[in-house]
Amino acid sequence: MKRFYLAIILIIPLIGFSQEIDEEFLDSLPEDVRKDVLEKMEAKKELEKPVYRRASTKVDKEKEEEEDIDSRYKIFGSDFFDTVQTSFMPINEPNLDDSYILDFGDVLEIQLIGQNDAIEEYELKRDGTINIPDIGKVSLAGLSLYDASQLIKAKVDKAYIGTQAFITLKNIRDINILISGNAYNPGIYTLNGNSNMLHAISMAGGINDIGSYRSISLIRDNKIIGNLDLYDVLIYGKSDQKTRLRSGDSIVVNPVGNIVSVESGVLRPGRYELKESETFADLVSFANGYNLNSDQSNILIKRLDKGRSSIIDIEPDQLSSTIVKNGDGLFIREYKYNSVKISGAIKNPGTYLLPIGTSLTDLIKDAGGYESSAYPFGGYLNNKNSLRINEESKEKLYNKFLNSLIKNSITNTSESNSLGLVLQQLKDAPVTGRIIVEFDMDILLAKPELDTILEDEDEIFIPYKTQQVYIQGEVSNPGAVRYFELENLAYYISASGGVMDTADEKTVFVVHPNGETKSISLNSRFNFNSGDAKNALIYPGSIIYVPKSSNLASNLEVASIWAPIISSAALSLTSISVLNNQ
Repeated sequence: MKRFYLAIILIIPLIGFSQEIDEEFLDSLPEDVRKDVLEKMEAKKELEKPVYRRASTKVDKEKEEEEDIDSRYKIFGSDFFDTVQTSFMPINEPNLDDSYILDFGDVLEIQLIGQNDAIEEYELKRDGTINIPDIGKVSLAGLSLYDASQLIKAKVDKAYIGTQAFITLKNIRDINILISGNAYNPGIYTLNGNSNMLHAISMAGGINDIGSYRSISLIRDNKIIGNLDLYDVLIYGKSDQKTRLRSGDSIVVNPVGNIVSVESGVLRPGRYELKESETFADLVSFANGYNLNSDQSNILIKRLDKGRSSIIDIEPDQLSSTIVKNGDGLFIREYKYNSVKISGAIKNPGTYLLPIGTSLTDLIKDAGGYESSAYPFGGYLNNKNSLRINEESKEKLYNKFLNSLIKNSITNTSESNSLGLVLQQLKDAPVTGRIIVEFDMDILLAKPELDTILEDEDEIFIPYKTQQVYIQGEVSNPGAVRYFELENLAYYISASGGVMDTADEKTVFVVHPNGETKSISLNSRFNFNSGDAKNALIYPGSIIYVPKSSNLASNLEVASIWAPIISSAALSLTSISVLNNQ
C-alpha cells in the first residue's frame, strides 16, 4: 500500500507539468503577453527535464575580449595613435611648399613656352643632377624647390630667347627610415620624401607602453639632429614640418620619463609624462588648467617613496617650484554639486547646479518663486533612485501576475483573458520616479521638517492651475470634465457617460494632483453614491480612473497591478496640463 501511495505522489506533479496551455487561449492574448507566456513555459520545461547524472562543474572556456582601458589609466597622447597604418607602401601625392628639399629620385616636370615649346619630365640622378637639352647638367640636390626653380629659369633665360620655364614637382622620391627603440611597431619603413618624424611615428603605430612621448630622437650620420616632443604637437599645436626625413635616417623612441597623474580639479584629468625639470604647474597646464569646481585652497600630493606612501599638502603658489617625481599623484579637491532641473510654472525655469544638501525651498527661491498661476499642489518631483526601484518593482509585479495568468489559464480561461489585457497595459505603462513631497511654500516655511533635500538629476515639474478633472479608463467618454467644488465622484463619472460593461464593478481609483492615489471600494455594483465613493475628495487636476475588470481575487491585487498604470497616466495628463497653459 505504501508503494501505491508513493507512486501516486510521484505521478501527480508529472501530470501538472505536462499540461499545455490551450492554443485558442494563447491566440486571445495580446502579442507581447503571449510571447512572455511562451517564454515562461519554455523555461519551465527546461527546469523540469530529468537529470540522470550529477551536473558537470566544467564549463567551456571562452576567449576573453580585450577590455577597453579606462582613459584615466592611459598616458596622455596614446589616443593619438589609436589607428595604425594599414600599408607600408609610400603614398606619392605631392602637395608641397617651396621649402621642400630635392634629392635623388624626385621627378620634376619642366614646361618651356616661347621660342622652343616643350614639356619634359626629369628625374634627379644619383649625383643629384638633371640633364636638360641645350643646357646640360644642372645640380639640384640639396636645393629647395623654390631655389631649384629659380636656377632652372635662369639657365633657360640664357639658353633661349623669349622663352619662359614653368617647374612642377611631379613625383616625390621614396626614402627608407629605421624606427627603433620603444615604438609600437619598430622596423624599416618606406616613406615619401616629404615625411617628417610625426608621419614616421604614426606609420609605426605610435609609442609602446614604456616609450616616451616627450623624447623622440632623429639621428642622421650617427648624430642627433632633432628631438620631437609630442606634447608640443598635441597640447600646443607646434609641429616642426621643416625638418624632413632623408634615406638612412633613424628615429629612436627613448624610454618613458616621469609618469604623474592628476586625479581631480582639472579639465582633463589623467596620467601625463613629465620631464625631469618640470613641475606640478606644468602638469596642471598640460591638463588644461583648473575646472569650475576646483577648490584651489585644498591641494595635496600623494607620493610613493621606498615602499611608503606619503601625503604632502601644497599651496597653489608652490606648484611652480615643486619638481615632480615618478609615480606622483596630484589631487585638487572639488566642490560637489547636484544638477537639478525645474520647469513649468516657475519664474526662472532651467537646470541648476546646487551644493549638496540644497532643499526644495532653496531651489524655488533661487528660481524666482512660482508664477501667479502655478499649482504647487500638483508639483511633481522625479527622482532617479525612485525610478530604478519602481522599474524593478514593476518587473517583479509583471512576472508575478504572468505566473498567475499561466496557472489560471488551465482552470479559468475567461479570468485569464481579462488578466492578459491588464498585463499588456502594465507592460506598456512607462515607469516614473515620482516622489510625493510638499510644494506649498507657506506650509514649508511653517514646517521646515516637511522640506525635501534634493538629489543629483532630480527633475521638478510645477503645473499651472487647472479647472479640469480627468476621467480615464472604462468610461464611455474619457477625457476632461470641468471641476465644480461641491460635486462628488458620481457626478464626474456620469459626466463622462458612465461606466462601460468592461469596467471593474467594485473598485475605482482617484489620483490627487500631489500624486497620492486612493483606491475606493464600492459597496455594490457601480454604486458611487454611498460609502467611500460618496465621500471621496476630488480636487482640480484630480484623475479618476475606472479600471478594466480583471477578476482578480482581492482588492489588494487590483490595487497593486493598476497602481503603476495609473501613475504613468497621471504623469501624462499633468504634462498635457502644463503644455496647454504655456
